Amino acid sequence: MEIKKKYLLNSRNLVISTVFLALLVILPLLYLISSTLGVEAKNFSYLWDNLLVEYSIDTLYLVSITSFFSLIFGVIPAWFISTNNFKGKNFYDIMLYLPLAIPAYIMAFTYSDVLSYTGPIQSFARKYFPELSELLNQDYLQIEILGIIMALSLYPYIYTACRLSFSLIGSNYIDLSKSLGISSTKTFFKIIIPLSRVSIFSGLFLVVMEVLNEYGAVKYFGVNTFTSGIFRSWYSMQDIETASLLAVILFFVVVVFFFAERWINSKFKFNYQPNTKKFINDEISSSKKILYHISCLIPIIFGFIIPVLFIVDNVFYEFERIDFIRVFDLTSNTVIVSLIASVIIVTIAVYFQFLKRIIRNKTITLFNEVISLTYALPGAVIGLALIIMLTSSPLKSEILIGSFSVLIYAYVMRYMAVGISPLKSSFEKHPTSFDDTALNLGMGPVKLFRKIHLPINMSAIAIAFLITFVDIIKELPITLILRPFNFDTLAVQTFQYAVDEMIPKSAIYSLTIVLVGTILLIFLKKIVNKQINVFKNY
Repeated sequence: MEIKKKYLLNSRNLVISTVFLALLVILPLLYLISSTLGVEAKNFSYLWDNLLVEYSIDTLYLVSITSFFSLIFGVIPAWFISTNNFKGKNFYDIMLYLPLAIPAYIMAFTYSDVLSYTGPIQSFARKYFPELSELLNQDYLQIEILGIIMALSLYPYIYTACRLSFSLIGSNYIDLSKSLGISSTKTFFKIIIPLSRVSIFSGLFLVVMEVLNEYGAVKYFGVNTFTSGIFRSWYSMQDIETASLLAVILFFVVVVFFFAERWINSKFKFNYQPNTKKFINDEISSSKKILYHISCLIPIIFGFIIPVLFIVDNVFYEFERIDFIRVFDLTSNTVIVSLIASVIIVTIAVYFQFLKRIIRNKTITLFNEVISLTYALPGAVIGLALIIMLTSSPLKSEILIGSFSVLIYAYVMRYMAVGISPLKSSFEKHPTSFDDTALNLGMGPVKLFRKIHLPINMSAIAIAFLITFVDIIKELPITLILRPFNFDTLAVQTFQYAVDEMIPKSAIYSLTIVLVGTILLIFLKKIVNKQINVFKNY
């Protein structure tokens, strides 16, 4: 049914606004790429001969280890919880989500102290298992240990994606597999994993992007990745050209991952049959129950409980010396910038998802794809791109560097895709026919949004806001590069104390990040569970 033109927004204005917003996203990247065009060949030769190979190998190795353990910690518990009834299941479902509240750099600071020579683990190992003590020495296994630590922080991305995907798989697939005499293990690898590979790859893509973005953890462990190389070239050596070259190379690496993930999603997309009931196994042997508990407890204990206990212990140790006014000020700074950026992100995301429904313009679709790429860009790349743009003609405006507005701008660039993702799926799952009907009956776009789309998409809006808010609270690279003078956040203060080898002093700031993130994630998990429970009675 054709929509009445008097209720359509002006298409010309729509295109202009869309192009303008798209340019705000891609313009800094264009400046970054153009800045490397005039770099002398000797700079690239030096980079290739001395740095590029090491950065590439270390980055790829770290990504591989983190991805492997993230898959183990995320996929297996998600399958057990999604398809079995056992005591403690609901508790595990919430707890497995909470390590996302602990940034990778805080996890690294914690375990670096725990695994140190005088730490509890090595002290115990030296006394009872001398050979194991050498194996746990982080000086010999820096990348390996860091990869496992980062996996403990990042596996919830995979767990969340798989938890929803496994909940959508109807019982008919598993019942058919059983009738053919296929074991549960083979069913899992031959049927369940292929059906869920899109979700698995989507979660894995987020893990890879976060590894490429990470600076605090790799800096603390002394691992040479592209991101740490950008900071080292820029801050330590004042070599903006080398930093730009590394940023551009990392940008193209990220683009490859981005389009690979898109290709996998389109190639292996699977439509679930909605007329089948969710499979739940109530008859579980004692040995399997033990296995389920162990698989759930390992990531919970090492990914949340131990880090939190360690942080709390350091807080008590430093309690009398804590400057609570400073803690309050930094918490206020963090909450304010996160709140402003999250509101802007959600507002823009809702606006364009709604326009996409009622206008159905290809320009809007293209814009969504463009801004989706920004989440894949490490914070160091975005920060450097904005610095270059604001120090280059004709947009030269050095006064904006280190301003509050540019910091917010960078947050919006980095996390716009995070806000769009849940809104996109929510807006698309409702039929477009009632939009056409409502508009042709004279409702108008504004009333249509206020009366229909705002109520039915409120859960998705809440999810988008909470996800972006939690991510921005933890953000470190962008804040380090672009924060205003004398403006710190909880993440920055935590990092500065940690690199100065004052872990106990950083504890109160780490704990505040974890507490705020945990509270918000619990709310988020409850909303997500409502989405999962929709399929319970199908």
